[in-house]
Amino acid sequence: MKIFPKLFITFSASFIVVIAMMIGFISWNLEERFTGYVRQIEIEEMERSAKVFEDYYGEVRTWRFIKSDPRIANVILDQRGRFDENIITSRSDGSSIIEKEYRYYFDEIRKNKKISNSLPGRLILLNKDNEVIAGVEYLPKKSIKVPLNYKDNKIGTLALIPAPFLSKQEDLRFQQATRSTLYSVGAIALVIAALISLLLTLNFTGPVRKLARATKGLIGGEFKTRVNIKNKDELGKLSRDFNVLAKTLDKNSETQKQWLADISHELRTPLAILKSELEAIEDGVREFDEEALSSLSNEVNRLSTLVNDLYELTLSDIGAMKYQMIEIDLKEILNKTIQSYIERFKSQKIELKIEINESTIMLGDELRLTQLFTNLLENSLRYTDSPGIIEISLTTLNNNAVITVADSAPGVEQSSIDKIFDRFYREELSRSREKGGAGLGLAICTEIIDAHSGSIKASPSDLGGLRIVIEFSKVD
Repeated sequence: MKIFPKLFITFSASFIVVIAMMIGFISWNLEERFTGYVRQIEIEEMERSAKVFEDYYGEVRTWRFIKSDPRIANVILDQRGRFDENIITSRSDGSSIIEKEYRYYFDEIRKNKKISNSLPGRLILLNKDNEVIAGVEYLPKKSIKVPLNYKDNKIGTLALIPAPFLSKQEDLRFQQATRSTLYSVGAIALVIAALISLLLTLNFTGPVRKLARATKGLIGGEFKTRVNIKNKDELGKLSRDFNVLAKTLDKNSETQKQWLADISHELRTPLAILKSELEAIEDGVREFDEEALSSLSNEVNRLSTLVNDLYELTLSDIGAMKYQMIEIDLKEILNKTIQSYIERFKSQKIELKIEINESTIMLGDELRLTQLFTNLLENSLRYTDSPGIIEISLTTLNNNAVITVADSAPGVEQSSIDKIFDRFYREELSRSREKGGAGLGLAICTEIIDAHSGSIKASPSDLGGLRIVIEFSKVD
């Protein structure tokens, strides 16, 4: 079953159960209160009726007449006619006898205790010895009793048998009208509940359906897919996360395409040179001498360097680049790397200014850190005009080892500084290619620094070139 009918049924069932419980409770409560109201009226009437019988007794000083003919009790009770609110109906059959119906009256004395479903006269008159004078002889325990007194002496009791159900037409009509109103309100509430359930279901499943369609688009490779859900709930947050995911996948797809294009371009140039050189030698256009061999060797070295760099980055991406972390001295590794470049710096008339005085112990991989410093020095050597200056320093700041490499002109445009760590990025592609760069050296540096939980930043140098700052945590 799909989510829409599931939610609609769930919401509707919940509303129906709640409404049914409310209707049941309200119906029960109304009946209880109405029954209590009727009973209260009967009690008040009982007290007034008791006064009538007290007055009768005060006049005759005996119950003998009622006991000899119990019908007299109803005649005495009929004097309550002045209490019109106690009369339910008055009807005449055209004869001289007018019959009045009251909420209660005296029934004829019965020997049996069984009460029929049609309510009998529920009044019972007892003398002071609790003997039945008028009414049925059966007196339930829950009967309502009102004492009869004359001159502060008990002369009897007027009892009323509680009605097990409503019998008077007026009461029944009121009860039926109340139930009809309640059921009508319940039916209207159910319709409203169904509409609310539908709206809630649509409000919930609408964004879900949008996300489902958009997800299918992503699965199909449509990374430009976006969803526009403005909810401020979890679905809205999920839609925003979905858009971020789609944007990331789109960017990764574009990066992958650019990556393949850049690799193809970088490999094509040295291969084209190698091919042209070999074809020239084969055709006899060029002799296979030391100069030709040197040119072929340079292009092979260039290809080898590019493939090695790509291999290093691929290992880093898949988490397979191995690091052997031990305590090492940065001063020793940096000095050793610099010494290997002294002659190359001198040959290009680049002055080195070194400020490395303090031993700095940290956890690191000596081989990878050597590769890091080699790439930095190679980058500075390749892109610093001759004559020029390169400043290298190793200091300590806030228990961090700070390595700074700054060179002289040419510099890097401010808008390009944040991009120099991207793979295959070169500010001037033609000039960089002429100098042998593929735009991977600083990208490899970033991977090595990340593996050592360090940071690298670039900014314009005071010398007119580029300034790179690296920070590592020292060993306490």
